[in-house]
Order: sequence, then structure tokens, then C-alpha cells
Amino acid sequence: MNKQSVKFRIIVALVLSKLTDILLSAKTTLPTLLNILGAPSWMLGLLVPLRESGSLLPQALMSGWLITKNSRRLPWVISMLTQAFFIGIMIFVPLLVLPLFMDQASRRYAISIGLLVLVALTGLSLARAMTSLTMKDIQAGHLDKGKRGNVVGIASTAAGVLSLLFGAFTLLSGKMDEQVILIIAVLCVVAMLVSVLTLKNLETKVESKRGVGDNAAKEYLSAAKIKAYIATFSGQLGLFILVRSCFVHTALIAPFYIIWASSLSSQNGLITLSSFIIAQASASILSSYTWGTLSDHNAKLTMQLGALMVLLVCLATVFIIQFELAQSIHSIWFIVGYFLISVGHNGARSGRKIYALDVKEGADRTDFIGKANTSIGAVILFLGAFYATLTFSGNLILFLVIALGLSIGLLLSVFMKN
Repeated sequence: MNKQSVKFRIIVALVLSKLTDILLSAKTTLPTLLNILGAPSWMLGLLVPLRESGSLLPQALMSGWLITKNSRRLPWVISMLTQAFFIGIMIFVPLLVLPLFMDQASRRYAISIGLLVLVALTGLSLARAMTSLTMKDIQAGHLDKGKRGNVVGIASTAAGVLSLLFGAFTLLSGKMDEQVILIIAVLCVVAMLVSVLTLKNLETKVESKRGVGDNAAKEYLSAAKIKAYIATFSGQLGLFILVRSCFVHTALIAPFYIIWASSLSSQNGLITLSSFIIAQASASILSSYTWGTLSDHNAKLTMQLGALMVLLVCLATVFIIQFELAQSIHSIWFIVGYFLISVGHNGARSGRKIYALDVKEGADRTDFIGKANTSIGAVILFLGAFYATLTFSGNLILFLVIALGLSIGLLLSVFMKN
């Protein structure tokens, strides 16, 4: 198999994977799904944390096991098929199967079906963690240095364009949100299976470290490891983790904003899942290159500008709720608001990625990023539980607290080194 063929196959797999991430987003599609199912509002606060933390927290332990194996093909294939399985459980079962056997009007049904979605999302995220680890080795094993970023860029742009076209098609066709979600589920399962078929014959071998992972969990949780872990987050590194913990609100705000906006006047039929998918895809396509270029010049400023943009939308939302202005505002502006949230999130995300790359060198950087990701995973879980509880206080309090979190992050970021 020549290099061009391998490169094309990897691009196809990456495009399909990124397309699935966009269409089956915990920020857009899954909040809409829970809303359709009538699940309790507190479950919204757990969607992004479960999706993000499930992919971050287990990576340290998974990598300890993975480095004892020299093949990456089988673990990757199994993780992809596992994701396809949980997508089916998450969407087909609640929308098509359970309604045949349970009373949809009962509160027990709403809670049970919501919990099913959350459990399936957790399984999907854990499988995604293994996919992420193995796919990096596959890319490194078959793509030359200097060309890997180009491949990822092509895949991201292509996935953004495809998701934009999908959103436009479903919006113009007038399909209801439930129909759109079912179509997304079918597309995502097919995408996973096509990815497996595309790379199933591409073997990736890496040097294994026999015996290293046998006591990985025990070693990872040892007192010495924990002490070294804590020592990592001193000075500027600790400040960076604090700021990043505050800036995760750029992602946490999305499900609450979407359900709030969807509950308002849907004049002209603009407030639909398809319109939010279009907004998110457009934000990715239009802002990713600009944020990336700015991050190379000043990663700290990029983080700040992205978080500030989301903060301004959050404050505008608080103003609208406080003075009951929603009915006097055209629906299109709520979609624009989500577009700006997505642009801001992309900026904060791009900035913190580049800042993390620049803050350390070599193996120290790898060690720091791994520990930072695990820490952020724990923070996101905690915030998810906190906001799930806070939903009982109403939207005004919820968005005010999110605005406070972003504001604290911006203030702390002033003391970060450029």
C-alpha cells in the first residue's frame, strides 16, 4: 500500500470521525434529544462533562495498558465498533424501542430514558478515549513529520463543510428535530463502520514495553505519584490549570443556551437543531484558521479573546432573561448568539492548546499535558454535577454563575506569562 493511498485512507477515517463528533455533539444534538424525551433539566449539566471527562480521565490508565501491546489496529477497530454500539443504544433505543413498552407520559419514563442516554454517552466517551490514543499512533506510524498537521487540517475542514451541508439540507427540508436526530444516528453508525472498513487492513506496529503496564493502576495511584502529580501544578503551571478550569465554561454553557433558546419563540422556524448545527459548523470553518494563526503569535491573548466573546453572549443572555426581552427579539439573533459562543469556544480551545505546547519542552511537556488533561477531566465532572444541581435555581442564576466563572478566568489569566 503506497503512502498516498495510506494518507487518503487516514484522511477519510479522520473526516468521518470528526463529522460524527460535530453531528452527535453533547452541546447541540444530545441536549435536543433529552429535551424531546422529556428528561429532567438537571441532566443537561452532565452531557458535556461526561463526554469530555470520559475521553480524558481514563487515558492515563489506558495508555499504561496500551504500551504493553505492539499492535494498534485491533484496539482501534474494537473502540470504533464500541462507539457505533453505544450510538445505537443512545438514540435508537430511546426514540424507537422503549416507547413501545413504556408510558411516555410518566415521570419514571423520562428519568429512565434520560439515564439510559447518559450511561450510553459514558460508554461512548470511554471508547472514544481508546480511539484517540490508538489513532495518534496510527497517524504517527504512517504519516511523515511535517505532514500530520496538514492531514488533520484537511479532515477538520472537510468535516465542517459536510456538517454545514447536512444542517442546511435538513433545515431547508423542514424535518423535525426528532427526524434529524434519527438521521444523525444512522449517519454516525455508518460513518464508524466505513472508517473500520477503510483502515481494517492498515496494520500499525509500535515498540511495546512488556511488564510496564502490569501494575499501571497501582503505580499510578501510589503516594509518590500523587505527590509528584501535585508538585507539577505549582507557579505558572498551576495558574494555567486554574485558568483552563474556568474557561471550560465556554463549552459548559452550550447545552443550557440551546435548550433556553429552543424554549423561546420559534418564529420563522429558525430555532431548530439544524440551525444550531449550521451555526456550530460555520463557526468552525470561519474561525479555526484565524484563531490558529493568532495562537501562534499570542496564545494567552487568544484564550482571553475567546473567553471574553462567550462571556459577552452570556451577559447578554442574562440581560434578556432579567428584563424579559425574549419575545421582542427575532429568532435569528439566538442562532447568532450560539454562533458567537462556538467561535469563542474555538478561540479559548485553540489558545490553551498552543499555550500548553509552549509552556514545557520534550518529555516534561508530555508529562504535564497528560496530568493537566486528567485534572481538567476531574474538574469538568465536578462542574457538571454542580450545574446539574444549579438548574433547579433557574436560568438567570445559572447563566450568572457561568458568567462569574468566565470572569474569574479572565482575571486570573492577566497574571499568566505570555
